[in-house]
Amino acid sequence: MSIPAHPRRSLVAILIAVIAYGAGMGLTLPLLSLILERMGVPGSLNGLNLATAGLAALVVTPHVPRWMAKIGAAEFLALALAVAAAAMLTIYAVPNLWFWFPVRFALSSGLNSLFVVAEFWINQLATEKNRGRYIAIYTICFAGSFGIGPAILQAIGTRGFLPFAAGAAMLLLAIFPILTARRGAPRLDTSARVSVGAVVRAAPSLFAAALVFGAIDGGMLGLLPVYGVRLGYSEAHAALFVTAMALGSILFQYPLGALADRMNRRTLLALCAATGIIGPPLLALTIGTPLAAYFVLFVWGGLILGVYSIGLTLLGQYFTGNELASANAGFVMCYALGMIAGPAIEGVALDAWNPHGLLLTLSAISAAYVSWLAFRRKTETGASDRPAIS
Repeated sequence: MSIPAHPRRSLVAILIAVIAYGAGMGLTLPLLSLILERMGVPGSLNGLNLATAGLAALVVTPHVPRWMAKIGAAEFLALALAVAAAAMLTIYAVPNLWFWFPVRFALSSGLNSLFVVAEFWINQLATEKNRGRYIAIYTICFAGSFGIGPAILQAIGTRGFLPFAAGAAMLLLAIFPILTARRGAPRLDTSARVSVGAVVRAAPSLFAAALVFGAIDGGMLGLLPVYGVRLGYSEAHAALFVTAMALGSILFQYPLGALADRMNRRTLLALCAATGIIGPPLLALTIGTPLAAYFVLFVWGGLILGVYSIGLTLLGQYFTGNELASANAGFVMCYALGMIAGPAIEGVALDAWNPHGLLLTLSAISAAYVSWLAFRRKTETGASDRPAIS
């Protein structure tokens, strides 16, 4: 897949930005939680502070397309990185729990804005011949970069100024390639106003992909290790559940992207979602054999991420221009909603039928989505020039 020089510069800038996002989130989430625990903050307040990330996505994200139209995509992306870096340094400078709430809101606002702009830019850069593979490369960088933050903490520790400086430096260093590629950045019509609600109503099953994946992703990453511990795994071995899923997420994305460029994307979306029905019972059957369980998690984790990446690919196929910018904002909002609501429901199920209620709920979420996709396909008339994805 050869890429001309000008688009290549844009692609590199986008990928650096998303790596900075993933590394920033991967460093910030454990770092701040550990510091709050060290300060003696109750778990409930620690979790509430963490929830500001989801709140920022819901409050700030709808305004990103308008700000991007006024400032420019590359310039706004650089500003989002600078805000996130400044917030990270401010958290170190003022170690006060209550002050951290608004500062962490600013940090998450910057990181979520980065998320929206990067996804909009890469979808605008791609064509229908390579969109699936472009999104796959983006998703690989997104999934893989989350491991950079914890690795940095492992090397330099969680005390003092150094981890905050490292996080801020990663974000600031990403600004240079983004501004270098600003001539290739997409431009938006400042006079056109497209609401997030309007694009969500235009393709509800597409945005449901982000909601469903957010709900499943939160439960798999946050609660599957707890499921393992309750069935006799050590904490270290249960943590390998996340490692197995992360490896699958990285290795399966490019083949899925290549398939998305060769077959009906809606069918592929349904197939990826269907793995979420099969994966949980297979894990329950293999949980007594660790290697088999890790293999199930590797395949399940890799394919279920396709719900997000193929959904994002369809987003670029379905929308253009200002509509696409608003659609990307809506996609991130739906993902955030899923991340907030999903683990809350799944945690209750984990305790209600200890511990298999978690797997039942994860499977049920996927089954409901696959059923809805099938129902929507049967009720569509095919009268639109746009792909049948809603």
